[in-house]
Amino acid sequence: MTRSPAASVHGGTDSGPPIRFDFSTNAHPLGPNPFVREAVFRADRTRYPDPHYRRLRCSLGAFHGVDADRIVVGASASELIWRLTRCFIATGAAAILTDDRTFGEYLRAAKVLGAPVAAERSAWPLDTPVLRWCCNPDNPTGAFQDQVCETALTGMPSASVSHDLVIADLAYWPFRTILSSDELSLDEACTAVLRTQWADAVIQLWSPNKVHGLTGVRGAYLVLPAKPNSRINAETLTSLAPSWVLGADGVALLQAHVCQDAFDFLRDTAPTLRAWKKEQDRRLSAAGWHPESSSLHYALWRPPIEPDLQPRWHAHLRESGVKLRDTTSFDRPGWVRLVSRAPHDVETLVTLTERFGEST
Repeated sequence: MTRSPAASVHGGTDSGPPIRFDFSTNAHPLGPNPFVREAVFRADRTRYPDPHYRRLRCSLGAFHGVDADRIVVGASASELIWRLTRCFIATGAAAILTDDRTFGEYLRAAKVLGAPVAAERSAWPLDTPVLRWCCNPDNPTGAFQDQVCETALTGMPSASVSHDLVIADLAYWPFRTILSSDELSLDEACTAVLRTQWADAVIQLWSPNKVHGLTGVRGAYLVLPAKPNSRINAETLTSLAPSWVLGADGVALLQAHVCQDAFDFLRDTAPTLRAWKKEQDRRLSAAGWHPESSSLHYALWRPPIEPDLQPRWHAHLRESGVKLRDTTSFDRPGWVRLVSRAPHDVETLVTLTERFGEST
């Protein structure tokens, strides 16, 4: 049984004035990646892609060091979230483990598709199959969730039961990798997740359009666990997808993602991104903003504006071409999520905020 979906809340483009200073999305602020963008421009849109995506799956499999049969492609991360949820609950009673303080598509898909949802595994009997979502690093906090992934596999009461599954949404993992060192090689970047204890036992969800600054190009893929699962496997997931689920531009995005030239841009821009983050943290703190610590290029901030005035403040900023991500939908009212941007953009945000405060 399905239910009417609630409206989604996201950063990025909206129906307001043109956005000149977009702090609201977690895409690479120094993008787009020119190599990946050129690959997308060159994509052949006059022909259907291979409906089985054999070449692409082989490239992605080699990138992650796994067999191509463990790769499943999708139209986007959101599409795969819905397909995974539908697949897991299709074969009988099952439940979803997530909450409203992380990326909202997990909860939205579960509710619309009629699956029971809770934040703790103890909410259901041990014989109930459970699908647990883990956004690592987290959205909106940027916090690393390795321990959550490990606990999900070793600490849940039914961890030894094969019908429990963990999905690690790794949309922002590449930022964690490229921001950690200037000296990473392509091999180190793509295999970093495979060096964790939990990597080969979870479903890995990757959506590289964010790290390449091309969020308008949709495309994502899964790396399935080494051990097959009766509810979610490549054959079942593929059967639930429409024909040609991934278009030519999405194929080009994912194919370019595995190339050395794509990683060169990420490596070369990492020092600037780190410098932007450091300066933004300093300037906002000096202006009376209060952060929740994050090692990534985005973080939660409490602005120096009273909560009851924040709707007017957001409107004031939008009129000036500035957009922030209000985190009320993440059950964090009074906070905003900000991506790191150039010092001039940050100064614009600070100045507009101070002027608003002086006028109220």
